[in-house]
Amino acid sequence: MSIIAHIRGAAGVLLAVTCLGFTGCESVRNDFGAGVREKFSGPSYKVRVFTGESRAVFDAAVATAGQLGFRITRSGAAQGVIEGVSGLASDAALRGTRQRTIKVRLETTADGSIEVGVLFTEVVEDDFNKGAGQGTETSLRDHPLYESFWAGMSSQLVR
Repeated sequence: MSIIAHIRGAAGVLLAVTCLGFTGCESVRNDFGAGVREKFSGPSYKVRVFTGESRAVFDAAVATAGQLGFRITRSGAAQGVIEGVSGLASDAALRGTRQRTIKVRLETTADGSIEVGVLFTEVVEDDFNKGAGQGTETSLRDHPLYESFWAGMSSQLVR
């Protein structure tokens, strides 16, 4: 066989292995697809609809964020925006830090309900030798914080 035939055979095997590697299991495909979508359209908020006065729902969201350990850095009931940060957490060797953020959007729907969208992200600065402020922000897509937030909102609105 010629060298060209060997190269074609090797290229075919490499292509097959690459295709199998990218197919993976369902969760890998979903995470990869969601990551690519986020690069182009931005992260997606998890949304629930609540009934009640807009100020009461806003206050419930602020209180729930506080109960989850977030310090509110920006909020406005008229704008329907709440943003906050958690405390800093470092690794055992004190080489890097992690911090979570919360972003909440509130909008009144046509029927008078309040649509609440929440997004949790994590900012990681994993090596201070790279330079201060060189963190990476990643949205937390399927995280228990979302269910904790919704449960807190529901309990705040029942009061």
